[in-house]
Amino acid sequence: MLLGIALLAGWWVVRRSLPRLDGSVSVAGLRDGVIVDRDQWGRPWIRAKSAEDLLLAQGYVTAQDRLWQMDLLRRAAAGELAEIFGIVALDFDKENRTLGMREAAKRAAADSSPEIRALLDSYARGVNRYIEERHDRLPIEFILLGYKPRKWTPADTYLISLYMYKTLTSTWKSKLNRQWITERVGAERARDMFIVDSPLDHYIIGGVAAGQPRAPVAEHAKLGMHVAAASGKAPPFATQEWEAARAFLEQFEEESSEIIGSNSFVVGGSHTASGKPLLANDTHLGLGVPCIWYLIHLTAPGWNVSGFALPGAPLVVIGHNDRVAWGFTNSNADVQDLYIEKFESENSRAYRANGAWAQASAREETIHVRGKPDITFTVLVTRHGPIVHRDAPVEGGRAYALRWTALEPGGLDFGFPLLGRAKNWDEFIEVTRRIAGPGQNTIYADLDGNIGFTIPARIPIRASGDGSLPVPGETDEFEWKGYIPFEELPRALNPANGFIATANGRTVGPGYKYFVSDRWAGPYRTARMYQLLEGRSGLLPADCNAIQNDILSLPDKFLAEQLILATRSNRPMDARVKALIEKLRSWDAKAAADSIETSFVEYTRHALFHNLLGPLLGDETSKYELWEPRSVYNNVWWRDKVFLENVFRTRPAAWLPKGFADYDSLLIDSANEAVAQLTKATQESDPARWSWGRLHPLDMSHPLGRGTALHSALSIGPYETSGTIDTVKAMGVGHGPAMRFVADLSNFDNSLMQITTGESGQFASPYYRDQFPEWFAGRGIPVPFSEAATDRTRAHRLFLLAAGASPPPH
Repeated sequence: MLLGIALLAGWWVVRRSLPRLDGSVSVAGLRDGVIVDRDQWGRPWIRAKSAEDLLLAQGYVTAQDRLWQMDLLRRAAAGELAEIFGIVALDFDKENRTLGMREAAKRAAADSSPEIRALLDSYARGVNRYIEERHDRLPIEFILLGYKPRKWTPADTYLISLYMYKTLTSTWKSKLNRQWITERVGAERARDMFIVDSPLDHYIIGGVAAGQPRAPVAEHAKLGMHVAAASGKAPPFATQEWEAARAFLEQFEEESSEIIGSNSFVVGGSHTASGKPLLANDTHLGLGVPCIWYLIHLTAPGWNVSGFALPGAPLVVIGHNDRVAWGFTNSNADVQDLYIEKFESENSRAYRANGAWAQASAREETIHVRGKPDITFTVLVTRHGPIVHRDAPVEGGRAYALRWTALEPGGLDFGFPLLGRAKNWDEFIEVTRRIAGPGQNTIYADLDGNIGFTIPARIPIRASGDGSLPVPGETDEFEWKGYIPFEELPRALNPANGFIATANGRTVGPGYKYFVSDRWAGPYRTARMYQLLEGRSGLLPADCNAIQNDILSLPDKFLAEQLILATRSNRPMDARVKALIEKLRSWDAKAAADSIETSFVEYTRHALFHNLLGPLLGDETSKYELWEPRSVYNNVWWRDKVFLENVFRTRPAAWLPKGFADYDSLLIDSANEAVAQLTKATQESDPARWSWGRLHPLDMSHPLGRGTALHSALSIGPYETSGTIDTVKAMGVGHGPAMRFVADLSNFDNSLMQITTGESGQFASPYYRDQFPEWFAGRGIPVPFSEAATDRTRAHRLFLLAAGASPPPH
């Protein structure tokens, strides 16, 4: 009886925190009433009579569904997680405090334009109204952790935007790791490894015509020119497994900071059934519960926009209005540089700058730690930025300062949500003038049939070098000379082929006059989308959704072909290897969940990297489990498979490891190692048990449900899943398509939108995980846009009333 009473009491606590979705509620600060309709998926359509009321209502409604997630994100960005989670979050907090993210967000809020500040103030008032209303009926996470949220401020919105900025642009740890690898393998081999070009690249701008000289790349290739003396130590920030209690911290930031697979494409009317464009986008981030995206439709004078919002930020980031549609993938524009500062001594604030001693400024940071005394530490800031790393042990006071566009004045200029107001290409481009970053491959389509592309961002112009490695900070030789002028940013309108596709790969060719990046993702997803789009006509939204879920792996196909050819001169000794290579002859190169071939090829590739690089990296290779998707290489190596394919196409003697007669024997030996590792990983000797889905499970965890008794209630999975990081359906360990979007410019009612879980972040809500089955199966969910179509799908109606107003008659 007592247990039953306890369960009922617990359920009552959980249920009473659920928001009101029907009826009416008074919301202080509204000038007029607002209607909030929700469809069968819980997606809100907010209709207001002014932009001010619209934003206030959006803040209120988003807090209804995602209040704890909003609080968690702002705490993560501000470095305030240890206050609620304890000592386990201390290192995470220290990093974001060192970067000065909280100060940057406050500065951005104070410097924002009157128009942006008005939007942010209205949104904050809506969030705070909900916090006040529900202060004693908060979501269960607040109850379990024993705290209440503080008021929302405009700076909190900038914090969340900056957190996303960080996950999409952080390269400084990778540059330290790349420095370490370059020290170990030498500059010449490093140039081979960190290759920029691939025959599969599809440039949107900057392509070079046949016979035309390519732009010089000498400065970008001097990898070893400014490498510090080799220490022989392991890379200081190689990816490593975290204990379960800390794992929730990486599910968004650690996973998302790698290149993991966003896709976008837009096709003109010559390729579609309707004669109007289709635009598709699926952004890939860390997959957790709740989803990082929130679906919403917003209508007020001057606004009628539907799409994907960030919890904690106003308006819509990706989506469409009644005239245009747009989407993003990370461009990987390099906007961080590391400067090696020479300090007078380990404890000194004096550092060298142009032949003199300069004084670094100091900032004291105090972190409140749950159950422990406060921890205070000092952050030093040079003319380049905060000191983010020191060599250990300190040698001559060498330290690394980070320069990052996000921390520069105006670096957080707020522009993405304003895209929803544009009505044509010219207006759209003008709005992008207000976007400082992060640099996104931005695709566009409109009702007039236009399709376009741009990368709106502040991208540095360097006086020397390309920032791929840490550079001396004592002179001005490697300073930034400014940013690429807005009018000269990468841009294209209505290309001759009638479509544009991006997938974090190289979009800017050698003919473009400015350096954008050398950390492009592999070209395989882009190349596959071009294969699927070229020559196509009569495309429908469902066809675009099918492309988003394509699982053919081009690099696996290449490696399978190499393995088949290798058997001509080398007979595998293990019968299982022989049988598996024989199966590759009829394999379709699709990474299905039940594919044995995918497991075999993927593990063979890991063995090849181990055999090629192990002798060069020495004993350190034993410290990293190279059979796992996370390894020392993945943390820094954007084009690892391009390097591997170059090696096997040219088969240079310099890269053939000692002990191997030729590359065919290297392939077969690596296949033998892969079979041994698969046996170990699965505890099964029968290859029939080595399905890719078993080795590649999807487990979407709630921050409080990872590795705890709450997992089954709060989290989703594990489920065997298909796809690799190189398929268009890019699936990795803990990350994948956080949303899918297809806009039909002929009739927006035919558009498809879905997120991974559901609109609500409260597990007792019917909208907590209801979209997951459709997302997992790859089925697009229609999202009506017109009033008539939306009314047909209405499941709830809530009236938000101005103070003193009477509820309307039902």
